Amino acid sequence: MSVSYTAKGDTFTAAKPRAWSEVRLREVGGTPVFDLAPDGKRLAAFVADETDGKLPASLTFLMNFTDELRRKAPGGK
Repeated sequence: MSVSYTAKGDTFTAAKPRAWSEVRLREVGGTPVFDLAPDGKRLAAFVADETDGKLPASLTFLMNFTDELRRKAPGGK
């Protein structure tokens, strides 16, 4: 949700909240997965798809990632 507001002295007035996007965000444990840049100008988010709320068909674990990275891209090159 998004809301416009004004602040004058000790007074804060908020307008009516509205949806900031029609795109539904993915949720993990009931919490939307997104992050706002420190300057407030950019947002990164995972967009929901038709599988949300269902168990995944498969799950991939990546073990020993740094070892594999060193093997495929040795340092000094």
